[in-house]
Amino acid sequence: MKPLPLTALAAVLALAACNAAPETTDNAAVNVADATDLDNLAADEAPVIEDADEAAAVAVPALPKPAKGIPAAEAAPLNDATKIEEEIRTGRNIQRVRHRDGWAWMREGSIVRTADRDGKNVAYFRGGSDKPFFVQRGERAYAYEGDKPVREFDRDGRGRTPDADRTREASEAIREARDQRDRAGRARDNAVRPDNSGRPDNAGRPDNAGRPDNAGRPDRTRPVATPTPTPSPTASATPRGPGRDRGDRDTPGRPGSNGEERPRPERQ
Repeated sequence: MKPLPLTALAAVLALAACNAAPETTDNAAVNVADATDLDNLAADEAPVIEDADEAAAVAVPALPKPAKGIPAAEAAPLNDATKIEEEIRTGRNIQRVRHRDGWAWMREGSIVRTADRDGKNVAYFRGGSDKPFFVQRGERAYAYEGDKPVREFDRDGRGRTPDADRTREASEAIREARDQRDRAGRARDNAVRPDNSGRPDNAGRPDNAGRPDNAGRPDRTRPVATPTPTPSPTASATPRGPGRDRGDRDTPGRPGSNGEERPRPERQ
């Protein structure tokens, strides 16, 4: 095969760059040029949970902006996904799971976004759901009701009803997104923190040195203060009747009621 001239090769690369989806980062304080690529993962990468605002930022395909004049109902899923994207970028209550198959972002323990390691499938989830409501796949994005693709968006945020070919692509995208979420969920359950001490907690999860464990429960391996038991009250003496008090007994050799020692009787 005859190699392409440099000018033709440059044109091909420029076209590919134009067709690539714009990128953003998962940290608003970091530019794309300074962020890590999604595929910067080792094949044997151990899953790790990180605080998104403290970990090294990664570059992620950016969501399109809704086109002007698009009906509010049509733009709703795109706007909802954009809110999640912004929450991730600002780091509000966001943790990130890094694992060998890709990435996941969590809010209060629930996965809200996943990305495969090459960034070709990025999915958005409403809190607690295992079905994405919005999936980016290359230059296109799809909105879903359940498993059904109901809207397709191009890179300029223009929406339309997906045709047969796009419906097949959207169905494949949601299957991959759900598989990706399942893998991310397993990675989350087995993940450790970078400063992890290595001890498992009572549920078999790693000790997070006082931080909540992977399911949001407190770390149970830390010593728990045991409250000091309250002493049982001492039973008060029952008042004795007249002549019952030991001090009133006329026992020989012991003081009588007047405090004087009584004489012992003489033996006969």
